[in-house]
Amino acid sequence: MAGLHALHKILAAHAQPARTTVTPGEYLQLVPDVFAFGISYNAEEANKFEATMQDLGVKEFPLRERIFAFQDHGAPAPSPAFAAGQKRWREVISSRGVAITDPGAGISHLQMAEGGLVGPGTLLALRDSHTPTSGAVGAFAASVAGGLLTLFALGRYFLDVPKVSLIKLEGTLRKGVYARDVALMVNGKLGQRGALGQAIEFGGSYVRTLPMDMRFTLTNTSTEVGAMTGYIQPDQITLDWCGPRAKRPMVVHETDADFQYETVHTFDVSSLAPQVAAPHAPDNVKPLAAVEGTLINQAFLGSCANGRLEDLAEAAAVVKGKKVHPDVRFVVTPASREVMNAAIRAGYIETLNDANAIVTNANCGMCPGLHGGVLAPGDVAIACNTRNFEGRMGPNASVYLASPASVAASALEGRITSALKYL
Repeated sequence: MAGLHALHKILAAHAQPARTTVTPGEYLQLVPDVFAFGISYNAEEANKFEATMQDLGVKEFPLRERIFAFQDHGAPAPSPAFAAGQKRWREVISSRGVAITDPGAGISHLQMAEGGLVGPGTLLALRDSHTPTSGAVGAFAASVAGGLLTLFALGRYFLDVPKVSLIKLEGTLRKGVYARDVALMVNGKLGQRGALGQAIEFGGSYVRTLPMDMRFTLTNTSTEVGAMTGYIQPDQITLDWCGPRAKRPMVVHETDADFQYETVHTFDVSSLAPQVAAPHAPDNVKPLAAVEGTLINQAFLGSCANGRLEDLAEAAAVVKGKKVHPDVRFVVTPASREVMNAAIRAGYIETLNDANAIVTNANCGMCPGLHGGVLAPGDVAIACNTRNFEGRMGPNASVYLASPASVAASALEGRITSALKYL
């Protein structure tokens, strides 16, 4: 019998009934450790959901103690319509005894990891395309859509076991190049369907040196190559970060020595230059030098891809003692309240404020194009959020994706530029 990947062992342990082995392609009935749910801004959807629960006779959610309800998209509400929708959803969810985080707590993916809800061996179900972010802590984290009803009503869902490919990242980055540049490079090399429906593991000498903030960046961008989930094998760095936070036992599964990856992609990052994803696709990746000098109207630092403490530290180092270009709006949105507080203590928020950046509360910010700095028609932005699809952050606007340092440097000059001269 062929060996199993660690991700397959997580699935086997959570299958109903529990299994000792699984095979890629088969469907499993699963009960998650955590079922995360976002408070929407659609009141009609909330009313339909409530009616369905009543029709099914569901008075109490089977997974009530495992449900994590959060508010991060359009938080706080940017319009009366949003506010009404969010209010209705809060009523529906809280009436069944589920606690809801406040709209300043930050983005779900980081909240769950910081709060110790998700860690090594966790099975996470969440309706959000960037759920693979939590694979950085050794969880199996996949987005669910059609499985929502069964999760609320029955406490379980179905998932097809994925094949697993390995992305080996070797070497050491040059000055002025960051983990987001590596992630963009991978997106460009594999393309938006390069790992469609698969799980991808990030490994290699480069990954083993990364702090947790940058590991989240890698697994987050698994989504942009079509992967079901991303994963980094837990090591001492993982355990040191997760251990003091853990609210449940951590279970570290090891991949069997005879496991056969579907594909192995190996990249040496030692000679990598700063990267950008040009409009209008996250895999339209090229060296930043190819678009250097492009005028911008706005810069954005935030999102589940790059809104963590190390990202704010990189930006603060670039802008310290300088001012944002008068023609540019530089919006900075920390990914969580924990990040915000740590950045305040470290002086990063003061540095960014002194540079005339616009620092907001912790949330998804302008990434989904709901509030927090949406773009006007014709605007050009450089950002380190997840995606740059046409219209995502404003109609007829153009977005270039880059590292936080590149975003900060570009905000100073009013045009796309490398951060190297400021380091």
